Amino acid sequence: MKRRHFLAYSLLFAAGCSSPKLTEATAGGASVRRPEKLRLAVTDVQGLATLEADYGPFRQALEETLELPIEFFPVENYVAAGPALLSAEVDLVFSGPSEYLILRARAGAEPIIGVTRPDYYSTIAVRADGEIQSLTDLKGKAIAMLTEGSTAGHIWATKLLLDAGLKVEDFETTMLGDDGINALLAGEVDAWATSNSRYAKFVEAAGVADQVRILAEGESLPNDIFVARSALAPSFIQDLQKRMVDNQTKLLEAIASTPNNSKYQQSSFISAADDQYDALRAVYRAIGQGAVIQ
Repeated sequence: MKRRHFLAYSLLFAAGCSSPKLTEATAGGASVRRPEKLRLAVTDVQGLATLEADYGPFRQALEETLELPIEFFPVENYVAAGPALLSAEVDLVFSGPSEYLILRARAGAEPIIGVTRPDYYSTIAVRADGEIQSLTDLKGKAIAMLTEGSTAGHIWATKLLLDAGLKVEDFETTMLGDDGINALLAGEVDAWATSNSRYAKFVEAAGVADQVRILAEGESLPNDIFVARSALAPSFIQDLQKRMVDNQTKLLEAIASTPNNSKYQQSSFISAADDQYDALRAVYRAIGQGAVIQ
């Protein structure tokens, strides 16, 4: 299996911290040290134009909820959000589960709010006319996965294989992005691992429902999550959590209002705790990549 390239970025986390201006406010009778503005990053969105298109309505709703100006901070990739947190260039990050482990380990990111993804899980598919009938039949086979570090299309899909009794050396992994279905149909790989939503999307688009079949489906994936810069005042983080939960209907409707975020239409906010991601950490260790999340 390929090793993720997160370690190549580790030196970026040595950045120093600046000191944003703070103001005093009162919440529930207690004094809250509030920054004058918040900078928001989204780990799987690159470029300011895409941030505006996908999260513009949410940014506006969050400004109204927090009574603070919100500025977008585009990041080049999910690894780059860590140095941005450490250097106080970013205050709030919306990330997937795998990215959270990196942000927590390398930048001390504070969990704020979990965002549920109902009906979101890993899927492993094979050719309908093939002889593979179980996950154990994939021993010695080649499997197309999405991208390194993808929660559904790599890490959690690998968990399915490990839970079935396979070892990482028992199968060959090839990261093919959205070309996995084509490689499967062409016989270049023996199985295709992705999320259930991507599976449905690409099978329907290609019109090949009769040519592929689902071999295995996983349990629900860990939640997406909002995290905060650890240097923010604890009283402000608590106030931020409360405001987001109290206004979750408004905020979630804003997130899901754009075409690329329709996946959040049935989501809800829940309390986030670091130990909710321990199962994901265990998979990283099992596949020999524990150093990435330490």
